[in-house]
Amino acid sequence: MDTSPETSKAPSGSETGSTEFVAQQLLAPDPKINSEVDLFYHIDGQAGYDTELGTYYCFKESSLLFDGFFNAFPLHCYDLGPDHKLKIRIKIKGEGILRMYMAKNEASWEQLIHTLFDYDELETVEFDLPLLDGAGILFLQVYAKTEVTVVSADYIIEGPVLNDATITGVITTFKRDDAVQSTSDRLGAYFQENEDIADLFQLLVIDNGGDTDEISFSRGRVIKNKNYGGAGGFSRGLLETMEGDLSSHVLFMDDDATIFPESLRRTLAALRYCNDPKRAISGSMITEKNKWMMWENSALFNKRCIPLHCGVDLRKFEKVLFCAFDSQRHQNNRYGGWWYFCFPVAEVKNWTFPFFVRGDDIYFSLANDFHITTIPGVVSMQEDFSAKQSPQTIYLDMRNHLVQHLTFPMLRHSFWSDFSMLWRFFDRYNASYHYDSAEAINVAIEDVLKGPDFWTNDMDMSEKRAQIKALTKNEAISRDVDVGKIQLIKNGVGRFRKAHILRKLTLCGHILPSFFFFENGRRMPISQRAVPSETFLRSVVATMDSSDKSGYVCKIDRSRYFRNLKRFIKNVRAYAKARNKLIADYERMKDKDLNKGFWQKVLLED
Repeated sequence: MDTSPETSKAPSGSETGSTEFVAQQLLAPDPKINSEVDLFYHIDGQAGYDTELGTYYCFKESSLLFDGFFNAFPLHCYDLGPDHKLKIRIKIKGEGILRMYMAKNEASWEQLIHTLFDYDELETVEFDLPLLDGAGILFLQVYAKTEVTVVSADYIIEGPVLNDATITGVITTFKRDDAVQSTSDRLGAYFQENEDIADLFQLLVIDNGGDTDEISFSRGRVIKNKNYGGAGGFSRGLLETMEGDLSSHVLFMDDDATIFPESLRRTLAALRYCNDPKRAISGSMITEKNKWMMWENSALFNKRCIPLHCGVDLRKFEKVLFCAFDSQRHQNNRYGGWWYFCFPVAEVKNWTFPFFVRGDDIYFSLANDFHITTIPGVVSMQEDFSAKQSPQTIYLDMRNHLVQHLTFPMLRHSFWSDFSMLWRFFDRYNASYHYDSAEAINVAIEDVLKGPDFWTNDMDMSEKRAQIKALTKNEAISRDVDVGKIQLIKNGVGRFRKAHILRKLTLCGHILPSFFFFENGRRMPISQRAVPSETFLRSVVATMDSSDKSGYVCKIDRSRYFRNLKRFIKNVRAYAKARNKLIADYERMKDKDLNKGFWQKVLLED
């Protein structure tokens, strides 16, 4: 069902005859998205951003440096040659000194501009920036001799467009209409003020049987779809883009992903001034809890998800440089999360796996030869994944990890390599009294053993979701956490730091009698659940969210531990026996079955 007028492919820059493109505009802190000021600018003296006036200010003998994660200009993301010019256009008032620098990682910096200015009224001035050899990040510094106001600072590229890139954004949603409408309104407001790129972007909202019927964004439409999760929703968006020849690129976005819409301009710019037809842009991720810290700057996959630059403090400019240039491009096990992933339609050779959710983005990246990169400042603010963890998500993670390793030769080593991955998953939860999650891992292994037919017979995962929900006995989060009379001590206190061998020999205490255990239980934060070293010799572990006191309680249950372990051993033996056939079956599924026709049949035929 299409609920708005038909949209068509946007005109390219070459068709409009334009040779000037605003590649990046100045961003300001926004509490609805991110207001960590050190990610936008740094100051020396009395300077900052006036939230009421919507302008930057700098008092006498003070400095403003626009070298933050959101405002430094990543020259290394563009393939600019002799036919191109780069300039900065600044709207400014006051008297002072303007300086432009090109910063390099672990190398000398270059000063590109040093000039005096003196304007009694707001003036718009331009400065040409030399295109020096070598990769670098540019930033502006303003020193005030009198009070200075900065309204805008735009980086502009002049010269031929190398790639007529246009973007169709695809959001998949299910009963999250408020989030979708908020995103639609934000995009509409942005493109009303940025008409120069409005024709280069359109939006498809794929509603998987939910409550979104229309959106306010004039270049957007809602498509009703069967509920086959993110895999089905995003595949529907890709189908619509291909069938309608809507754009050169598709951008997958979460319905709850919070971004600065300016990210779209920067993504378009990096694609339009790029010589690489395989370039894909992966938006970074910052959590809502710690908006100053990089959580994932794209990721690698090998036995587990390995987020790049996780924990890096983006308030420090040297760390921004590190993240920008430690990009690890063209690694064949690199992937981009679908909270923000923009890729060229022409380079899609394989479609994603019907996981429903979790792992579809990993599979899609590994199955296609995209050249994935990131752009400083192009980032999605997301809820911490650890807060969403449950036996259901553990089940989803385990099965997708196993399928990836069976499918892709670059991940495949030996049975023992697979076993180490399986055991690491299973033992972490079973040893730390998270028996629900350990049981869910067993279910995941058993489902993968069923082969490709299992996935096509339960596309909407309705039966499986019900099964996992039914086995979740102790790990369902509750507002009423009751541990009885047992006193809890916080994580890290009284912990056996050198008891690794003892833990292993005693199966994390499960073969020891109760009198070996401490009287006090353990209290764990929701972000650090299922840690065997913290659980060891504690009969009770309460996992709690300090913000609202919600959580759940796990207690040692020796019979359930050994029941899970026995089942795991049986599953591993079955996996060892079937591994070669499973490899052949899942490889065939990727190469022959998971194509455009598969998803057309699944999504469009009754």
